[in-house]
Amino acid sequence: MKTSAKFFLLISLLVTISLSSWAQDDNKAHGHGHGWSFNDSTMDMDFPFMPGHPNMNDFMGCKKKHRFNGHWAGVELGVSGYLTPDFDMNFNPAYPYLNMNTARSLTVNLNPFDLNVNLAGNKLGFTTGLGFQISNYYFTGNYVMLKDSAAIVAYRVQDTLGNAVDLRVNKMVTSYLNLPLFFEYQTNPCMRLNSFHVTVGVIAGVRIGSYTKQVYNDKEGSYYLVDENGRRVASYDVDHYVARTRGAYHLNPFKLDAAFRIGWSYLNLFATYSLTEMFQEGQGPVLHPFTVGITLLGW
Repeated sequence: MKTSAKFFLLISLLVTISLSSWAQDDNKAHGHGHGWSFNDSTMDMDFPFMPGHPNMNDFMGCKKKHRFNGHWAGVELGVSGYLTPDFDMNFNPAYPYLNMNTARSLTVNLNPFDLNVNLAGNKLGFTTGLGFQISNYYFTGNYVMLKDSAAIVAYRVQDTLGNAVDLRVNKMVTSYLNLPLFFEYQTNPCMRLNSFHVTVGVIAGVRIGSYTKQVYNDKEGSYYLVDENGRRVASYDVDHYVARTRGAYHLNPFKLDAAFRIGWSYLNLFATYSLTEMFQEGQGPVLHPFTVGITLLGW
């Protein structure tokens, strides 16, 4: 190969290499390179330009709050019962049908939403909302209450042979539509995961349903209701083990509960005590329902 041809080839090669190097530097400068280019400005812990980049505020419990958010909305589970005006669970012997199995008497609250008003620095606020309450009161005896009597009355259950019937389930179920009126104080208005709160107030409720339920050991059978003297006052039949009877059972149509709540992070406890009587005046014993429980899921 001639010397001039070799010289021309060398010059062409150098120009090609220079143009290629310039093009790569230009792509980097305009952000058109393939893949991510990590320079000094991207070596810290924040990459705002990365799509889908996780942020600590996106994690549950770490999200910062920019307004007051009370503790009402959520799902709650509690143990229920009722007390005499002397805060006693030893009832008058005239009401043996009220003896309870407290461990099985559970209440479920479903509170779909709340409304919050900040009163001071997002630490003190007012909360209201809407809730649904279902309470189960399990009885230990084999008494059945009547729904259409002038006052609450209950009779023991016997079979056709005169033997006392052992009921697998004997309970009363009540359901309410609730409206809370709460004042709450929080220690940390910016982080729900690291905040202590205490809440006091009342819950107004209206009864939207009630019924009694008995579950028998025999699928089908005839039974009798007997008074304290052993006299049969009524008879009835049962199909498919279960007898469910809807009625008011002289329950108060409205209630007003004193409420107290306390918690830290997602551990939230609540307690209520009814300021109104369970049964209407003069139609049943004087009792005040209570519930103590925990929040299973809050939002």
